[in-house]
Order: sequence, then structure tokens, then C-alpha cells
Amino acid sequence: MTVQPTSPLPLIEPLYYPDEYFSGIPLEEKKTEEEKKTEEIEKVKLEVKEEKIETRKEDVSHLVPLPLPAGIPKESVSLPDIAVSNIFLKQKRKLFATLTNIGTAPFPMESGGLSLFVDGQLEKRYALKSLTDHGYLQPQESLTLPIPFSLFSRKEVEVRVDTPAELRELDMENNLLKKILEGFPIGPDIVIRDFDLTEDLELIIILSNIGEADLRKGVTFRIRIYLNDRRISDFEHFISEELKAHSKNHYILSPPYRVGIKGISRVKVSLASKLRSDDIRMENNVLERRFIIFPFQIGGQGKEQFSFFIPSPPLRGEELSEKIKMEVRWEGPSTPLKFSFGGPGESRSLLDISGTSPVKVEWPILSGDPQRESHWRVSVTNPFENRAEGHLIIQHP
Repeated sequence: MTVQPTSPLPLIEPLYYPDEYFSGIPLEEKKTEEEKKTEEIEKVKLEVKEEKIETRKEDVSHLVPLPLPAGIPKESVSLPDIAVSNIFLKQKRKLFATLTNIGTAPFPMESGGLSLFVDGQLEKRYALKSLTDHGYLQPQESLTLPIPFSLFSRKEVEVRVDTPAELRELDMENNLLKKILEGFPIGPDIVIRDFDLTEDLELIIILSNIGEADLRKGVTFRIRIYLNDRRISDFEHFISEELKAHSKNHYILSPPYRVGIKGISRVKVSLASKLRSDDIRMENNVLERRFIIFPFQIGGQGKEQFSFFIPSPPLRGEELSEKIKMEVRWEGPSTPLKFSFGGPGESRSLLDISGTSPVKVEWPILSGDPQRESHWRVSVTNPFENRAEGHLIIQHP
């Protein structure tokens, strides 16, 4: 009888080791707890390492702005927050920037700087205290700074406020602003300076060159005249003499077809050059005025009073006021008359004068709401026995 050797039993991993049998703790669970302990130890080591790194960062805190403490809302911290709220041009090409403190604490102007970039390139840096004598910019206060820089073409302009690292702000992202601005090149700038009337009360147009270069003789302009919103004249005019820069001379022209003014008339004149180089600014080439004309006949030692209402002129760019022009002209220029001018809200006269024909007076009126009207009065007195006949001419925006 042959006995076959038995095959080896398969190796079976015991669920419990002998020393663990009595503990009742499975092997897999045992390993899991050990791994957790190892992870906790590594986590503690990592936290200690991060604390050391944070300590090293504090050692070089002078290189970067200090951040707000984590978990503290911005609303509960009293800090300034300087923002560049606007950049713009005045007088054709001079640069200005408006800074606003939208934070909750004053911003010290002496500790900041301003950097100017043009088309992405640093142009110049300025200390804020060199641009203003303002000590502190209070919360919710704005301040416009003149920047000593002029723009002569279309450019991308960036203004950035630089603050020292130790000066905390609520938000560092609003310290700069970029805009596309267009400064005017050097050249003639023709404007319609004023209107006047001939002895027959016909319109005269007065031009001036407020630019920085003379306008040559021979330039042709297209001129349109509107009377009470109706176009009554459209013609080209050949400039017969040079217009000097900086308004050193005036150029007077009369329409080829006479334009008579009477009663209450609203006159508007526009002007356009054929070449841009002959007039660098086109937006100031329109002038609109309202005429009020009172005829009068005053006997010897007589008096006549006139009253009228004028709406407040709308704001035009940087102009805070306009002018009302009053003229009295009459026959017999050697005969003097007396005049009294009364303005809005005045129980007494603003001005009392006497003189021979013509007498002209200009008075400023503040810009504001065009819906509001002011009441004006003019009285004309003839102290002599001779009869006086003429016109009171009012011209206003």
C-alpha cells in the first residue's frame, strides 16, 4: 500500500495574531490607527514649519504692505483707502487727477507719491506733497491735483498712487486708473468771440484765434446762421487777414446777405474749417445768443422803464458764469441820457450812469438751472427838453 504524501496546506493569513487574540482588535483596524497617529505627527511638524516661515516673513515686512489680519472684516477696521477716481484734461491739454479717500480714516498726503505712465511707459514720479499743501485727505473727501504734464495727442494715461509699506489701506487695488485722453496739438483755435449789430440792427460776427499759432490769411471757413432755429444763411468766407494767436486781434465779418435782428430773437452761428490743421478744436465753434430789443421815444425830462426775464445759462465746461450785455443807443449822440440798471433780487439799482450814445454795460450772471429765470430792470431818463429816440439792446446766453 502506497501512501501519497499530503499536499501542503494553503498559507492563510490569520485574522488575529496570538498576542492580539485576547485584545480583540483586528489587524486592519490596528494599522489604521497607527496611520492616523503618523498623520497627526506630520501635521504638527508642518504647522511648526509654517510658523517659522511666517516668522521669517515678518522679519522682511518692510518690503511688502502688511495684510489685514485674517478673519477680521474690512468694515470693522479704521483705515484709509485712497482711490484715483478721475483723470482729465483742462485748457486743452493740462493733466489733472482726482483722488478720493473712500476709507474710514484720514490719509496722510505727505507720505504718498504719484506715478504717471503714458502708453505704458513711466513718465515721471511726483511726491504728493509737491502737488498740494493739503495735509490729510479725510474720509469721503476728494481732492483734484494739477499734474505738471501736458498732452499733445491721443494717449493712454495711467495715474498710480504709491504708498509706503507700513501704511495699511482697506484696498490696494483701486490706487490706479487708466484712461485714453486726447490733448490738442499746437495750432490755431478759432472761436466765434461775439456778436454785434450795425446801426441798422444787422448782425455782425466777431472771430478770434485763442490758439498758440497764427492762422494764415486765405483760409476758407463755412459759416451757417440760424435765426429762431431756422437756418437763414449758409456761405463760405475767405479770411482776408491773418488772425494772431492768443486773441491778439479780432476779425469782423458781415454775412453776404443781411440778417436783421428785432424784437426777441435767438441767433446761432456755427463755423467750420476745411482743414483740421486750421482749427485744432471744433467743439467751440458755435455761439448762441438771445437778443431783446426795445425801441423807445422819450420826451423832454421824461423817463421810461423796461423789464425782462433771463434764464440762467447752462454750465459750459469750466465756465462758471456768463455775461449779460446791455447797450443803449439813440439819435443825437451829443445828448446825454441817464440810466439805471437793476439785477435779480435787487430792490435797488446795480448801476447808475449817464453818458452819450452809445452806452454799453456788461454784467456777470452765474450759470445754473436753465429753468430758473431772473428779473432785470433798466430805466432810461432824459434830463433835457429835447426828444430822445433809440433802442435798448439786450444780449445774453
